[in-house]
Amino acid sequence: MKTARMFRHIVLAGAAALALGACATTSGPKVRVDADPTANMASYGSYSFIEPFGTDRSGYSTPLGNAVKQAVRREMDVRGLRYMESGGDLLVNAGVKSSEKTDVSTMPTMDPYFGYRGGRYNPWVGYSTETIVNEYTEGTLTLDLVDRARKQLVWSGAAFGRITDKVRNDPQTAVDTAVREIMARYPKAPAQ
Repeated sequence: MKTARMFRHIVLAGAAALALGACATTSGPKVRVDADPTANMASYGSYSFIEPFGTDRSGYSTPLGNAVKQAVRREMDVRGLRYMESGGDLLVNAGVKSSEKTDVSTMPTMDPYFGYRGGRYNPWVGYSTETIVNEYTEGTLTLDLVDRARKQLVWSGAAFGRITDKVRNDPQTAVDTAVREIMARYPKAPAQ
């Protein structure tokens, strides 16, 4: 009896992990943006990167910083903004961080006799429930656009997502996706 119950717990935890993993990979990162309502974003025609760049440490550039710069250049260029080594209308900065998260959910016990319900609706009071705890690492990439002349932050976007083995094995694709999703909310659309 104990073995059957333990097997049921393992199957439930595995199913929940698969379902959560599928949601994380298909939905992409969550993105939030904020803008200075007084800034005329259409008036900016060029950009440069802030030095030292937010992802670089101790006076040297990092592979992650280079990946972010490459993705930003691609997205800014298609929007008609011209890259300048220094003196651009906008100064671009970026930051990255990771943090450990815990997701806790409760669901009805999947008793074999009632398994056809599959969590599609709530059972009557009195049925047992399972609590599933999922620990994961969340990564955040933030892009800041600063009006160089005014020294004022005028636009900022952040992408939040789970750091999976796929992300760890191919960080360039993850950075490209995050920057593309952030810049999709930039007020100046890509040039046609």
